[in-house]
Amino acid sequence: MRILFSAQFFLNQVGGAEISLQTLLKRLAKRHEVHVLSTGTKGTYLWEGITVHEVLCPNNILYINLLWSIYLNRLEFKPDLVITQINAAAPTIFWAKGRGIPCLFYVRSFEHFCLDSFKHKNVFECDRRCSHCEGAKGLILQPAYGLIYSRNKKALQEADLVVAQTTFMQDVVQHYSGRKCDVVPNPIDLASVAAEKSGDDILFVKPLKHKGVALVAELAKRLPKRTFVLAGELDPDYQWLAKEPNVNYLGILNDMRAAYGKARILLVPSDMADSSPRVIAEAMSNGIPCITSDEGGAAEMGGDAAVKLPVSQPESWVNEIERLYTNEEYYRGKSAKSREHAKTFTLETSLKRLDKLVQEKLGLKL
Repeated sequence: MRILFSAQFFLNQVGGAEISLQTLLKRLAKRHEVHVLSTGTKGTYLWEGITVHEVLCPNNILYINLLWSIYLNRLEFKPDLVITQINAAAPTIFWAKGRGIPCLFYVRSFEHFCLDSFKHKNVFECDRRCSHCEGAKGLILQPAYGLIYSRNKKALQEADLVVAQTTFMQDVVQHYSGRKCDVVPNPIDLASVAAEKSGDDILFVKPLKHKGVALVAELAKRLPKRTFVLAGELDPDYQWLAKEPNVNYLGILNDMRAAYGKARILLVPSDMADSSPRVIAEAMSNGIPCITSDEGGAAEMGGDAAVKLPVSQPESWVNEIERLYTNEEYYRGKSAKSREHAKTFTLETSLKRLDKLVQEKLGLKL
């Protein structure tokens, strides 16, 4: 079977969404002919058995919506299945439907419903009036935003198969589009993130405002004798945090094993409802207990193995961190439970579930 993955980013900008699809497509390439269309400057080349076609399209969601079909039309083959996600999803779905090609829409981002991720507010309370969150900018750009959101809604309704990673994101999709989608756990190659050793520090990944960097800064202040490790992009307003005596900033990592090898605990204190943070599964597979916010995808990903706390109660986070350091029996129990829970997110589990859905709804076999 010939499979096309169409997305704004693939190798040229790598986050959780891209890593998940890289993991999935590498496995599919063992049995199928896999192509990728993404933005970039390298043209056509091979990567891990996958033919990548990078095209010079401006990395702006409006341009992607207006121009992406041009690049799809230039492909010199017709795929049997199209997979797409994030900003290129709407034009890709419309292109595939116009040619009778089965299409799978992977929902991994709030951007389909709000380009600013709901300003880190309750995702179910948006009134679709962007001026309420962005003032004059939102008022001026409302027509463009409205066009993007309406196209995303139509694409979700028309796609042959829509998949989300958590029931939380399933609810978000249905709330804003009326489409009932299916849930497939994030495809994660847990072996690729297995650290060679265990550490004794407190890990926080992607120290950005909407990921809860303010709370972590407060925790570092309240726990001066504990070492905090930060990995990933650091928020410009919190550059000072990397210079604190009990903070070790690793920067942006291509291999997260270096971070997991330093960690005793992972913090996921997002002050917004994360869709499905894969760092939870990766850390847990290393036996690292997780403390997460008590909302949305983060709480769901952690299951019963994680400790879920309100981000408005830093004292509760301090107490739980200290308990995981001072009560060794408690820590060993949480560590063992974390390893067991991580098995939910194996690549084989996700592939089996996805293959079942593709066979049932599209008549194809992965």
